[in-house]
Amino acid sequence: MIDLHCHLLWGMDDGAQSVEDTLALCKTAVENGIHTAVCTPHMLDLDETDDYLYVRDRHAEELRRLLKAEKIPLDVRLGAEVYLNDKLFAADDLEALTIENTRYLLCEFSLRPFPPERVMLLINEVCERGLVPVIAHPERYPVLHRHPGLLEDLQDVGALFQVNAASFAGLLGNEVQDLAVYLLKNGIADFIGTDAHRPHWRDNAFLKYAETFPPILSQKQLCWVTEEAPALLLENKDIFAHRPKSF
Repeated sequence: MIDLHCHLLWGMDDGAQSVEDTLALCKTAVENGIHTAVCTPHMLDLDETDDYLYVRDRHAEELRRLLKAEKIPLDVRLGAEVYLNDKLFAADDLEALTIENTRYLLCEFSLRPFPPERVMLLINEVCERGLVPVIAHPERYPVLHRHPGLLEDLQDVGALFQVNAASFAGLLGNEVQDLAVYLLKNGIADFIGTDAHRPHWRDNAFLKYAETFPPILSQKQLCWVTEEAPALLLENKDIFAHRPKSF
């Protein structure tokens, strides 16, 4: 599996709080069939991009050294979980925050209710920069629960959707679980990621959460959202052009 969304790098956000946390998550990843993890620390302030990238890249370099020393076979890649707000419109270096310098940008919204028209305003700005927005955990946003028609609007402008594996287990409530299942059943979910934070809080024990995936999920679709589509993304290929016509 390729995990496109996780917070393995210590001391950058509310994810791993120590090197020990990081290595524990990395070991769990490998034990659960994850061979590649894209580290996506929260990017909350687009005025601080240079400082953010400096710290992220140094921590990633150190992590790769530790993985080699500990003989943990995990391929670490880099990205960012970019919080979309008004600073987006003045930002001039979004490309530096994409996943592995591709056209794909992992984006998140506020978890508080906000006007639905702002969703399209922010996403259209990302698209106008020539980037493809990958919306992190859409099942968690109140604005999408209250305005489900936005999902189709977002698809129409080329946005992709990354659902959290843990959401299927109902850990964040029935509404989140129901929307996660809906996204997967209806072929709207393009990726499943762990959004792992810490070893004992929002972990990356993917196989545990896979037990709660909808029974209707085919092996073909599971392979697409956990391996094939993420691999295409990392290769900066057009995911829509390669997407199966049916599962």
